[in-house]
Amino acid sequence: MFSPRSGKNSNVHLNMDNFPKHLSDALSTMYDRLVEKKGLFVPLGIARGHKLLKDLNYPEELLARLPNGYAELAFPCANPLKRICSLQPRRLLDLGCGCALDTLFCALSLTELDELTAIDNSPALLARAEKLLGCFPELKTNLTLQRADLNQLNKTAFAKFDLILMNGSFNLIYRKLEFLSTLSGLLEEGGTLLIYDFLLTECLPPGFTQEIDNWLWNIGGALSRKELKQTLASVALKLLTVNELERIDPVARCELLIVHA
Repeated sequence: MFSPRSGKNSNVHLNMDNFPKHLSDALSTMYDRLVEKKGLFVPLGIARGHKLLKDLNYPEELLARLPNGYAELAFPCANPLKRICSLQPRRLLDLGCGCALDTLFCALSLTELDELTAIDNSPALLARAEKLLGCFPELKTNLTLQRADLNQLNKTAFAKFDLILMNGSFNLIYRKLEFLSTLSGLLEEGGTLLIYDFLLTECLPPGFTQEIDNWLWNIGGALSRKELKQTLASVALKLLTVNELERIDPVARCELLIVHA
């Protein structure tokens, strides 16, 4: 596993009022560098590419259809396809879509899907996503790729969805209460928010959350289960189930099934 920074070094003096912009800029730059094959900000001690996707149980028949180079651009927290297929959405929003791997696989797997909107803030990743989707002219779903900063998402810019997916992007949101209020407004009544990310299992060290690097790998922005439930309840969302996929103290990798209350 990776080793996040301890909170003693470079970013501790950031103006916290401007932290969301610093975070968004750092994320966009990191993924642009990944696409350009210039490396990442910090080394990762986890599987990457096809091995990562295979370890997360993505269907081999779908992985085999990926053009060369796309598996290396994907960093999902889990494989959401089985859960999404069980929910049978008609209008799906993929937030933090990256190179659109989940977007593509959903479009290929869900025969009743009417509309699929995928959003990311990295121009380089979105350009690769457009090329990826262009390799599958047989797709019938109404697909839209859009660039937007999730930390400044505007609910008035979209119609409502019956399923919102966030696969490894929720903990990159700085003001989660404001963000979840936006998602509540984007969900149909009875709609589902499906999140794959880390929940805290113990307290983080002092100063840890003030380091940009610790946010980039989804730890700095992690909530405890209690904090998440309280935040959701204040915006008419309900945590229905928590499925712990892997324990890596001080966090657990989880599937979070949330409904519009």
